[in-house]
Amino acid sequence: MQKSNQKNLSDKIYDHVIEAIRQGKLKPKDRIKEQDLIQETGSSRTPIREALGILLNEGILVQDGKKGLMVAGLDLISITKLYEMREFLEGEAARLATLFASEVEVEILSNIVKAHKTIDNIVEARANNLLFHETIYRCSNNHYLFKTMQNLDRSLILLGESTLAKPGRILESYQEHYNIVEAIKQGDENKAQKMARFHIHQAYKIRLERILKYNP
Repeated sequence: MQKSNQKNLSDKIYDHVIEAIRQGKLKPKDRIKEQDLIQETGSSRTPIREALGILLNEGILVQDGKKGLMVAGLDLISITKLYEMREFLEGEAARLATLFASEVEVEILSNIVKAHKTIDNIVEARANNLLFHETIYRCSNNHYLFKTMQNLDRSLILLGESTLAKPGRILESYQEHYNIVEAIKQGDENKAQKMARFHIHQAYKIRLERILKYNP
């Protein structure tokens, strides 16, 4: 029982760090201190060290000789490779969803998109976006594809602020999601793949513009 409780504590600390990175509270090259996590979570050093070990193994954190543990950073080449991989995976997931999604699953996707249409804030938009993409992957009927995307998502959080924060992007994203689902409904696997890849490519362009703006 004690080991189980300790595992639950390390999971919570893992989630705490991941969410801090996702929200931009922790940024690339920020130092991670055990004492800070003790104060923030009220946990002991053992589960904290377990969680940090997992994050280190996953590449979310890196060990620096001078600073100790810190949040990993991504260079432009790494970011480009991440988006290339995601564009391929999203396209394939949408294509497979066209072939294998049930009527109920397609209806769920439609409802997610309908909810997106009325969203006007970044918090709800991020949650809806995550749900949409997770659902597409589940509809692909390919467990390995879903697991691969989950692993990729752990690296994507290092990108910082969501591209949905760009003015007008929430509405653009809604239209792109809508186009993907319409292609799935029509049974057009090639169009669904094309629309999904276009959607990710647009996000990459926004990310690239932001990087070049702040790092000319």
